[in-house]
Amino acid sequence: MPMRLQGRLQPRRHRGRPLLLRAVLRRPRHPGDRRRPRRFPNPGQHVLPPGFPAHQNPGALSNPLPQARATPPFEESDEPRDFVPGADPCGEPEELGTRVRRRYVEGLQVILHQQLQVLVERYRVGALVCGVAGTVWLRWVAASKVFDEMWARKVLAEDEATWRRKRSASGVSLCPGQQEPQEVKCEWADETSPRKDRRRVEFIYLRSLRTMLPLYSTLSVCFLSCHIAREAVLPTDIYRWAMEGKLPYVAAFTEVDKLLGSPLKHCPLNARQLFRPVRVIGAWQLEAAAGFIAQRIGLQLPSVNFYAIAQRYLDELSVPVERTLPHACRIYEWAMPAELWLSSNPARVPTRVCVMAIIIVALRLQYNINGQGVWEEICEAARNQGGSDRDANLSPSVKPDGGTSEEFGKKELLWTLVDGYDKIDVAHDYSKDLHSYLRYCKDVVFPGIACSVEEEHLIEIFQDLFKGREDENSKEHTTNGVNKRGRDGTSVGARCFSAPSSSGIQSIKSEMEDHGFCYMLPRKRPRSDGYLHYRRKTMTGRLVCAGHADYYLLLRSFAKLAEVDIRVMHASVLKLERRLGWIEERIGRSLDALQNLPS
Repeated sequence: MPMRLQGRLQPRRHRGRPLLLRAVLRRPRHPGDRRRPRRFPNPGQHVLPPGFPAHQNPGALSNPLPQARATPPFEESDEPRDFVPGADPCGEPEELGTRVRRRYVEGLQVILHQQLQVLVERYRVGALVCGVAGTVWLRWVAASKVFDEMWARKVLAEDEATWRRKRSASGVSLCPGQQEPQEVKCEWADETSPRKDRRRVEFIYLRSLRTMLPLYSTLSVCFLSCHIAREAVLPTDIYRWAMEGKLPYVAAFTEVDKLLGSPLKHCPLNARQLFRPVRVIGAWQLEAAAGFIAQRIGLQLPSVNFYAIAQRYLDELSVPVERTLPHACRIYEWAMPAELWLSSNPARVPTRVCVMAIIIVALRLQYNINGQGVWEEICEAARNQGGSDRDANLSPSVKPDGGTSEEFGKKELLWTLVDGYDKIDVAHDYSKDLHSYLRYCKDVVFPGIACSVEEEHLIEIFQDLFKGREDENSKEHTTNGVNKRGRDGTSVGARCFSAPSSSGIQSIKSEMEDHGFCYMLPRKRPRSDGYLHYRRKTMTGRLVCAGHADYYLLLRSFAKLAEVDIRVMHASVLKLERRLGWIEERIGRSLDALQNLPS
């Protein structure tokens, strides 16, 4: 018998098997039992799960791969895998970038919609702003190229190049046998990539999105829309409302999930990570950002609505509008300085400062405020009479029976500016007391953070203690029944200028020195009663602005109202005066040339 057949006829041995398994193997087969042959899948065929459409079978190809190895049905893999195909929320890097980008842009649109709704409903802005903002926003998103097809791949390539430059700059070289890859790979295997690499890629995308479409662009679009719609809304208003939480910006991320739904299925980053701003940009940067957006999308912007803004400023200072505004509008139409148009340069003087400069020049021309010593006379009268009443400081010889005289108009204007300066409150609402500040921190700065019962009880105890001390200090620092606060929230008394006395001139001298101004004595024998031009000069190594007391009172009131430094306002006035002088000189030359023409 051949050895091959002999090996087949030998009985099988069950060495090392359990007794129960032996009994199962020796169990006689029933005649009715029919064993179905096991069918293994074809090498090129993919088994579809139940309910999966047959037309989406990725294996139903005309030329299947013959080299594919069939996997036994019960063979376990050493690598981790999901039970359901496609259950990984991250997916490929490009798919992850698409989801983060879509969530980010949709969230910014929701925040912009909330801001416009507040502007229309609360601050009585025209509904035209909403339509303008929608058009500006779409053009701004298109100009940013955030929806470029190769955006995700470019972002990863730039980050990889930056990482290589830093690595080469630090002196870390590759291994001797390792070669630097020629191109950046933008894919990873889900089974082998650590989770920290995915989180790094997520924040790479987020950093790129915040650079291309910053969070503050919603505020810039709101201001730009108000500018186009000719609304008297200033960058200082947008900044103040955003800081105080009246305009949705700092805590607007809490409402994004409510309007867009949970981001867990679409974007791995939550709303706090996506839409939580680090800070609120200032009014200067906000106006420059609006000018940059207009320049980027190719908008031909008009100048500011001078009439509405000037009327608003005059009303806030209680200056006669009927007498001043027409002359200011004539100067605006005559000069038309370039500073009245938005610019993308953050170092340029804001537009509102130019509006203030035109109003100051108009007031000086109307009331002849050119260093005649009117405020010194008011202080001298208060010192002689020993009173602080406003009517007592105006002697009967100065008060007219009917109509208005020049001297009376000057004094009335200076009194109005002094009172308006004291009434201007540049402090935020949340800095008035501790309760307002704690409420502001809870609702705006740290929204969504809950405190325990013990912490809330401790906060109430501290609030009661501080409230008792605050009531005691308020009685000591209250002047004339009015408790005023500065920008830092500290309690300050009323200004000494509201009650001129013998120390009024000394106090204004010290204030002018603190702000970089040099006090000039009144003009005793003026050569002419015309307009007086001031200059800046260098003294003791620094630039000093010289001016009279009446001009300084006019200057500081409008500077405080515009929330800029007094020297910036003074420089803007000097620039406007030079432009007006240049225009007058050209007009004079033109008239002389017309007179000398041959008949």
